[in-house]
This record gives sequence, C-alpha cells and structure tokens, in this order.
Amino acid sequence: MSVFDGELQIRKIRRRGGIGGVIFSAVAVGSNQRFVVKANHQIARSPSLFKEMHIWHVKGQVEQTPIKWKDGTTAIEKTITPTKMDFVKAAHENLKRLLAESPDFKGISEIKAEKLVTFFGDTLYDIARNKDIKRLLPIVGQEVAQRIIDGLNQYEKLGALRLLDELGVPPHIGDSVITIWEHQAYEQIRKNPYFLTAFMADLSAIDAYALDRLKMKDDAPERLIAYAKQVMFNGFNSGNTCLETSKVKYQLNRMLGKALGTKAFDEAVEQGELEFHDNLVQVKSMDIVESSVANIIKHLSEQSFSQALAKRVDSVIDTFELGVGFSLTEQQRNAVLQCCTHSIALLTGGAGCGKTTVIEAICYTLESLNQTKQVILMALAGKAAQRITEATGREAMTIAGFMHNVKPEDIDNDAVIIVDEASMVDILSLLKVLKRVPKRGRIILTGDQEQLSPVGVGLGLHVLVNLHLPNPHLTVVKRQSESSGIPNIASTIRNYPSNKIEVPFTPYQGLGSGVSFIDCEPSNIEATCMKVYRELGGDGSNDSVVLLSSVKHQEGGVVNLNSHVYDEFALGEKLTLEHTEFGNVNHNIDGRPLKVGEMVMFTRNDYKKDIRNGSVGKVLSFGDEDVIIDFEGNIVVLALNDLVNIERAYAMTVHKSQGSQYERVIVVIKNSRNIDRHLLYTAATRAKKQAIFVGCRCTFYSALLKSNALNRRTLLHNHFERVADNR
Repeated sequence: MSVFDGELQIRKIRRRGGIGGVIFSAVAVGSNQRFVVKANHQIARSPSLFKEMHIWHVKGQVEQTPIKWKDGTTAIEKTITPTKMDFVKAAHENLKRLLAESPDFKGISEIKAEKLVTFFGDTLYDIARNKDIKRLLPIVGQEVAQRIIDGLNQYEKLGALRLLDELGVPPHIGDSVITIWEHQAYEQIRKNPYFLTAFMADLSAIDAYALDRLKMKDDAPERLIAYAKQVMFNGFNSGNTCLETSKVKYQLNRMLGKALGTKAFDEAVEQGELEFHDNLVQVKSMDIVESSVANIIKHLSEQSFSQALAKRVDSVIDTFELGVGFSLTEQQRNAVLQCCTHSIALLTGGAGCGKTTVIEAICYTLESLNQTKQVILMALAGKAAQRITEATGREAMTIAGFMHNVKPEDIDNDAVIIVDEASMVDILSLLKVLKRVPKRGRIILTGDQEQLSPVGVGLGLHVLVNLHLPNPHLTVVKRQSESSGIPNIASTIRNYPSNKIEVPFTPYQGLGSGVSFIDCEPSNIEATCMKVYRELGGDGSNDSVVLLSSVKHQEGGVVNLNSHVYDEFALGEKLTLEHTEFGNVNHNIDGRPLKVGEMVMFTRNDYKKDIRNGSVGKVLSFGDEDVIIDFEGNIVVLALNDLVNIERAYAMTVHKSQGSQYERVIVVIKNSRNIDRHLLYTAATRAKKQAIFVGCRCTFYSALLKSNALNRRTLLHNHFERVADNR
C-alpha cells in the first residue's frame, strides 16, 4: 500500500452521496496515472462542489482493487481513500468561451481556446497581467498572443469570470450574470453568492461554496431566504406558481431542520420575499409576474374599435375567399371578425379545425384595411414556428428569437402579434410577449387548451379561456380527412371526461390509416413498438414514422427506443473527431457513437446558425473538427462543442413533438407522472395518416380522466379578479 499526495483532475463523477461523500475517476496532473477516489462524507462534506475537469489536491492511501466489467473482462483500479482534499482550480469554461467568442480575441477558434485553457489554466490570468507574451508563443503566433494579453487586461469583469469558473457556473449562465452586473459581478457574488440561484438551480453547490470557502454562517439571512425561495422554485418544476403554506414550512424543516426552517420562513415573509394568498404562498417574483400579466391583459381588453370596422371586416373576408378559392365556415368568419375588432383575442379549437386559415384571413384583413403595417408571427417551439411559416408563407419566429432579435423600437405602434400553439406558452414567456404589445397594437393567442400544458411554470391559455375575453372557438375539422379516423378519435379523447364514450379504435393491420391500439405487457412494449415501426416502413432514414413516449428514461422511454432503432438501422460511418487532449474520439449519445445518416434533434436555439430547439436534421458528413447536418434544407456545420446539444430523433417525448406533424406515429402507453388526457390527445393529433397506441388499455383510459394542467397550482385567476375589483 502506497500514499498519493498530489493534484488530480476529475474525469468522471461516478456517484455523489445524499448526505456527503463522492466517488470519481481522475488523472494525476503531469503523469496521466489513472485513479478512482472514494471520499467519505467527512472528507467530501459537499459533494456538489466536485465537478468534472476540476483539479483537486488529494492525499491518501492507494490500494489495488480488482474489478469486473459488464462484458466479463477484469482490470485493476488504483483506488485512493483520501485523508485530505483541497480544491485547486476549475475547468475555466467561462474563460474558454470568452477567448473563443469575443471579438476582442479574433483569431482564436474553439479548439485553440481549449488548448490554451487546458495547457495554462489559471496561469493564463497571470501571464496576461505580467504581459509574458513568450509563454504563449508555443501555442499561438505573436499577433494573437498580443491580442490575448491586451484583451484580458482590458476586460473589466475578469475577476468575476475567474470566480464563476471557480464556482463551476456554466458559461451560458456566466454570460447572464456578467451582462446584468457587469464590473460589479465579482463584488456581488462575493457579498451574496446566493444571488446566483436566480440563474442556476444548484443551490447545494452555491451553499457549499458559501459555507466552505466564504465561511458564511448557517443562519445568515441571505442563506435562509435563499432556501425559502428554493422551496418555491422547486414547485416551479411541477408547473406550480404557488404552494400551500403548510407544504412550504414542511419542506424548509426537512432541508434545514425545524429551528432554521422556521426562521427561514419568517425571515422570507418579513423581507417581503414570500406573499400570502389565503392558504397559499407565492414567491415575490412570481407574484409580480402573474399580477403583471393580469394588468396588461385588463388594459388590452378595455381598448375598443369603432363599429364601422366590423362591417368593413366582413367585406374584406369576401375578397379573401375569392382569392383562396373556398369559403370560410361561419365559425371561421366570426373568428376573423372578433380577432380583428379587439386588442386581445383567443383563437382556440381542436387539431385540424382551420386555425391557420383564420390566421391568414386575419393578416389579410388587417393589412387590407390599413389597420396594421406589421404582423409578427411566433410560437414557443422552433418546430411550431417553422410549421406556421410553411402554412402561411409568412416568416415566423420563436418567442426567444423575437425577444432576442426584435428590438422594442422596431415594433410598429399598430403591430399585430400572433402567438401560435399558445397552450405551450408558460407564464414567464407570456409576460415577455405581452410587454411588447404596442399602444395601438393587437395580440392574438391561438391554440388548443386540450393540448399539453406548458413545460415551463404556470398556465396561460388554459386560464385565459375561462375569463371574459373574446374567444372564438373552432370545432369543425378541416385538416385531417375524416377517412383517416383521427378527427373522430381526437374528439372522443377530448370529450371523454364528460361523456365516457369508448374510443372507437381501428383494428391494426399494418400500414394503413386511422388510430389503432395494440395491447401488450409493459415488459414487451419496446419489442412491440419496434415490430410496428418496421411494419409501418420505419428504417431510421427519415421522420415519416416517429416513436412517441411520455418519458425519456425507463422502459418504453425515448432513450431505449432510440437505442433500438440505432442498433437495427444505423449503418453509417462512426463520426471520428479530433480532441485536443484525447486525440481521435467518437461522439457518443446515450452510450452509442453518432454515425453518418442518423436523424438527430438540436436541443437549443442558435440564431447564428438559424436552427431552433426541436429542429430535426440528418447527419451528412464529418471532418476532424466538425460535423455537417442537414436541418431540412439548412446545411449547418457544428463544432465538437456543439454536439452536446444533439439528441437522436427516431423517438421523442410527446412534449418535443408538439407543434409538428408526421405521417405516422407510434405512441407508448405506460404509467408515468406525465401521462394524461392532454398528452394522449396531443400524441394522436401529431399523425397525418396513422397513429398506433401500444401498451396497457386500462392505463390509457385512466389517463383520459387525468388533467395535469388542471392540477397545477397557480394564482393567475386570482390576480385577474383582484384587478377587476380595482376598476
């Protein structure tokens, strides 16, 4: 048995203990010896502080431990049981991003930035301060080296950047922190690190840093208030904007103990961070959000237009019908009229009821009557925005794209803002859009309250449809042909709680049309889905057949289904990319290397590359440092660092599919927290020709009686009542 006393760089966190302790694999700095470190709860009191690629000084006994892998092979691991561990430095992700993306460091690619940070680490700050240009020359040329030194010395927020890296704050969050606080960021974080909970959810990491490194007291008011707010933020994860008072107190007592928990609740109330509404509690920031939504909508609803406008609208609709070559239904004509003659309107209706046609007619009518010079179309999800663009021929954008790319001064005073798939829009996104509606403008929220509730916090459309707002509702199906059977099934699912009519499924006979149900045991659900996938013509080469599930992991989840399709159909060449430290590497997704020809989904908005969260594409080729993907005609080059935003797209969650349509869908039916009537309705209406449900029929019917949206706790309705009483 020997003793190790030196620096280790963490490669992979294997396990974090619930009450302390951590196990991780690591490499010795300078020698590349590999170790596994097993630290108990006394040595690693705050396991969230340990991050991959961070460097720690470790001292402890080394043992040779035999291990056996899943494939039957054996190996010897060198295991360190530390007696002492001290943090040395972080991975410098924020510094790396600054070097690669800031115009002040022109000429430094992502690969070059990674080499600089990997090689120099913390000393890069000292090199810049000492203007030691010679030390940089082995990696970059004279001109770029000078640019690095000048840029870092002129960067006022360098101290904050260094502190953010030390905390392990992700770069995208670091950007937000520095944008808001600028050169004061360092001082603010040192003074109250709990401010960072506004940007990142990992309170445990921030708390560990504050207690262990800044030596804050455990009863510091900043800490107690942070925990009280964290309980409320945890409620956001379930969509709630408020919680029962008793539940908040119970959660605080569990997290801090009874004495500190009680003190935390009282401190948060006294400081005005928690607001009471009868037996419910709402965090101050959310109280402001929901009351602001109520006030803006009240103001919009009080705006009026002349009665003469209604007659002119009716005349223009006649002209629109001549142009498109068909007549609108009475429901559609009424919808156009209401939306054109009010400052705020809700256009709702079931899937395929012609809402898009009404949107086209609204745009045509308002422009023809010179009521607006600008129509702005948007949706929450990228695919939903893309669909509305294709359907109307008008450019649409995501809400995030609207906020990012359209300045307030670029919005005309009479602009019309139309938000499609509004049932997906959470309360925070709704407020952002409402704030942009101009004085003489209009906003129209279109959607279907029977579709899924927002992934984010709160409810918007689901609450608004129960208020006294203009709400033309379409019921006549226009899109899917009646012969497909989808409209009938969708209507039955939609109305099941009120009439309990059995769903008239079509017997499954392979490739065809309609909606079918295949009964099978949970243990056989993945095999059955794959059998149906093959029978419907699925071969992994396109998204004409898509597998949908309510869960990402577990049996019958998206990860497993994607893996099955991959194992059978992904036959292309493995991507081999050049990594600065590890040489040629494959990029793995869920343990399987990415290949040419695969269908993939991008999972964030990237405006520079013009790809959106949810965009589906096909891998075309790769080079040493990049991958080329065809996102439905948009050929995009992605660097190695971008691939963390890629998932396989043979299967996806129903939430991810919302806003899109496919020729055929196969829907997994299994018990999960997410499955309810809205999810089943949304899943069925994603199909143009054929939808197949696979699983337990009793689970299906139980889900039809559930509504997760209605179970969310929100106070938006209460805020509307309060606003109305103050008229």
